[in-house]
Amino acid sequence: MPDYIKLKELAGHLGIKKGDRIYVTSDVKSLLYDCMHHDDDTDLNILIDGIIDIIGREGSLVFPTFNWSFCGGEPFDYYKTPAKTGSLCKIAMQRDDFRRTRHPIYSFACWGADTDDLCALDNKSSFGEDSPFAYMVSHGYRNLFIDKDLEHSFVFVHYAEQSVGHLHANYRYLKDFTGDYTDENGVTTRRTYDMNVRALDRDVTNVIYAFEDEFIEKGIMKRFYINDIEYKMIELAGSHPILQEDVRHNRSRRICSYIGQDNPYLEDGREMFRLAEELFPICRSIMGQGVRDTFDILLKYMPDMKLYEVPTGTQVFDWTIPNEWNIRDAYIEDEAGNRIVDMKVNNLHVMGYSTPVDEWMSLDELKEHIYTLPDQKALIPYCTSYYKERWGFCMSEDQLCCLSEGKYHAYIDSTLAPGSLTYGELLIPGRSSEEIFFSSYICHPSMANNECSGPVVMTKLAQYIRNMPDRRYSYRLVLLPETIGAITYISRNLDAMKKNIIAGFNITCVGDDRAYSIVHSKYANTLADRVLMNVLKGHDKDFNEYSYLERGSDERQYQAPGVDIPLVCFCRSKYHIFPEYHTSADNLDIISPDGLAGSLDVLLKCIDALENNRKYKIKCLCEPQFGRRGLMPTTSNKNSYKDTLILKDIAAYADGTNDIFELSDHIGHSVADMLPTIRKMVDAGLLEAVK
Repeated sequence: MPDYIKLKELAGHLGIKKGDRIYVTSDVKSLLYDCMHHDDDTDLNILIDGIIDIIGREGSLVFPTFNWSFCGGEPFDYYKTPAKTGSLCKIAMQRDDFRRTRHPIYSFACWGADTDDLCALDNKSSFGEDSPFAYMVSHGYRNLFIDKDLEHSFVFVHYAEQSVGHLHANYRYLKDFTGDYTDENGVTTRRTYDMNVRALDRDVTNVIYAFEDEFIEKGIMKRFYINDIEYKMIELAGSHPILQEDVRHNRSRRICSYIGQDNPYLEDGREMFRLAEELFPICRSIMGQGVRDTFDILLKYMPDMKLYEVPTGTQVFDWTIPNEWNIRDAYIEDEAGNRIVDMKVNNLHVMGYSTPVDEWMSLDELKEHIYTLPDQKALIPYCTSYYKERWGFCMSEDQLCCLSEGKYHAYIDSTLAPGSLTYGELLIPGRSSEEIFFSSYICHPSMANNECSGPVVMTKLAQYIRNMPDRRYSYRLVLLPETIGAITYISRNLDAMKKNIIAGFNITCVGDDRAYSIVHSKYANTLADRVLMNVLKGHDKDFNEYSYLERGSDERQYQAPGVDIPLVCFCRSKYHIFPEYHTSADNLDIISPDGLAGSLDVLLKCIDALENNRKYKIKCLCEPQFGRRGLMPTTSNKNSYKDTLILKDIAAYADGTNDIFELSDHIGHSVADMLPTIRKMVDAGLLEAVK
């Protein structure tokens, strides 16, 4: 049996060294019991002093002194409000060599080199970017756990959740708490702070222990035992991106469980996300090799899609197909040879369709060709100049402001020359020549939601349509450059489109997990409007509805006067609305497998509704006897009555005059909710479709 390690020696076995920054989370009951069992000292100051002796004045030691009474309306007093995070934390708070940070809910007792910085923080938000949690990440803190499990004590995870922003709003939200606050000078004021709280209706349960094996495998966490008590040490900066990844791309399934996490198409979503990762780096524009490289990848998933090339100079209604643009390199370098921007780092740095340039110039001359976003200073904008020859670079406003006077080398290796516009078309035939039409675009460089999400959802949509055992309708899917591509396609196919398409969907910005949106047709009265509205009402009651006056994608062309295809635009967060739109922030962090899977789910529900859109008629007079057909229980009570209302309501309104969407409107259930019952009634011989 190993020798007992005394309390005064314990710090030397924790794996800490001079200059370390340590955040301690503890439950010392077992430790104190062990000390008493071995007639050892039980003064926990000995442990605190032992850690301090090792880390020295260059290091920092932090204990949580959290107290949630402020959330219940109780006043906070900087000195008097106690810590509710265990004995060790209370002892640290009582010591003269520790100082407390300011937040009334999530405060810390601090010692060492970082004390002044931490105690100067005046963060309103418990887990905000100006909080001690953020400070600990950026300053290399390690979290020491003494006999505590991660599931109930890894509070740092909430900072990771909040740092991702809106993406965790499915189960948490920011809530303000206001109360009396007495500061370190004894001055009492009324203050408001916020905290990232659980949505109680989602039944949120932490499951953070799921990360432990990965943390250990990646060298971020060490688990060890002293006197048979478990200790863990986690590098906060190393754990942070792993936690963020779970929030961004996995609906926090490894962090917690909550109602609404389930997704029937999650595996499809993961496949689509991997495809988006493959497409993302390609520098695309409306024409050129980037478009063809993208199709080379997509054709692996849609091998039956036909590609068409339309030459430069072709007249398409009021437009003319422009020259093709291809680019090999683009950068700005200073006199020392340092690259200020480089398209190989981010292809948004070069303006789309830039003419070639290879010149040295002053900063003032260079600025005439620089584009920024003054309202989003940290982001690179997406800019193009398709129909007027010019060259330009894009960078963040912050970077532009940091450029010093001097000479700069602007270099763009590109060509503008006759070529062709590329688009793809896939027709999957059904029993009818009537068509359901889907369109998305391929023409933007590295933007995940605005560019990659549409094509990857289309690939999976095509797979499901192909696998439908009996297609009532034919399905046409097109991928093309936005605006000029849609105009080109319409100019070559208008008569057939007007004759065959009964409902169309322009698919764009369908990868994030924030919202669902419909941009209506011109008069919001097409079959496409009816089906998408019906599906969204049943799928997510908080969806966003926009009129045609707020159009912005290829619905402008498909709904143009004289074209008038019965089409709507389907998005998650709508273009022009989500803050990352047309910026470098529209990266792979914005989209997720769940976001893509949710979009696929909606579109498949639209297809199912359209395939089953008929006028149904009940085949007997008066209310049918459902029980003898196994459609409802043969015993009756008030609960069974409620459970069978949808069955009875369908029977009441299935008089042969209402199509499935009208039937849905009358009884207040979505088509997706009605269809299983309708199928059972048809199978039972109670319903028939009216021709």
